[in-house]
Amino acid sequence: MTSPPRPDAPLTVRNRLGRVLARAVVPAWILAGASFKLWERNPQLLPKPVTDVTDAIFVRALGFTREGYLGPALRAMIAIEIAWALTMVFGPVRLARWMGVEMLGLFCAILVVLITSGAASCGCFGASGPSPAWMLAIDATLLVALLACTPGGPASNAAADLRRAAAAAGVGLAIGTATVLAVPDRAAVALPDGAPDAATPADPAPPAPAASGSRAWPAQPTTAKPWYAPEFAEWKGKRLDEQEVMLLASRTLPFNPNEGRCHVVFMREDCEHCHALLNSYFSGPLPAPTVTVAIPDATGEPLENPCGACAKATLPGGITYVFSTPVLLTVQDGVVVGVCTDSEDAEAVRAALNAR
Repeated sequence: MTSPPRPDAPLTVRNRLGRVLARAVVPAWILAGASFKLWERNPQLLPKPVTDVTDAIFVRALGFTREGYLGPALRAMIAIEIAWALTMVFGPVRLARWMGVEMLGLFCAILVVLITSGAASCGCFGASGPSPAWMLAIDATLLVALLACTPGGPASNAAADLRRAAAAAGVGLAIGTATVLAVPDRAAVALPDGAPDAATPADPAPPAPAASGSRAWPAQPTTAKPWYAPEFAEWKGKRLDEQEVMLLASRTLPFNPNEGRCHVVFMREDCEHCHALLNSYFSGPLPAPTVTVAIPDATGEPLENPCGACAKATLPGGITYVFSTPVLLTVQDGVVVGVCTDSEDAEAVRAALNAR
């Protein structure tokens, strides 16, 4: 006769804590982050280490535009986070523990890269969420706790666990996909009809009239998309007045960019690299008429614009601008002939300034 099986050993406090972490705390943390991102639907919330990888795949390898893939990519990532969390809740508890370890480990790695690069925000809980340092402290604490606290319990059946995991993952992915598809895109932004933006001067200088035979600068659109992710390198050889994000700029230009030669610098008022570029190349006599276009999403201490002779314009608020600054453009008779997005590369800056 065989002896009856031994009763399961009672769960320890550490086992119970491990189960609570794997089944409730970590999944709730992941779902909270996914909910904030879905609420804002802002591609700028995607961390730069992530967009560096997705840009390489979708833009450079597959030929998508950034504005074409970023929205769906954000929704896909949110759906995966929802599915991941639900699989942790309803799948085998030992699998839930290791899924939590993997997700938190990935979060920590991304946060370390962001902190090292000096990023002020990670977008984990929306645009106004905690700093990367605080998020790293929380994620690392949860990760260590998961590693230290095993869920315990009886030995599991591998085949049964696999079926349960597959079912939980399938249901979670279906729920995640349905959730992100049910939430509509952000609405178009209505622009004030001819009214200056809050950041523009109350009495701006009127644009210079178009010379005979030249092309007048177009009027500002009445509506704008909720976010823009322009690929400035693709602007080279194209007309500046055909780039929608440029047409959003407030009408304070004392010259017509379609006539002769000019420079355009997209900048943020708290951007140290923008300040350095303007101070190095535009603080004295200008090489050509120049306009600085301010992105109205700066959160740091504003820096004084060193280019006193530059025309000043700003993009309208209430729109998300998914690109880094500064961006330097050289325009000849309305056509972009030079582009530089790396102001630390002096040769690239000079090449853009001298482009013909």
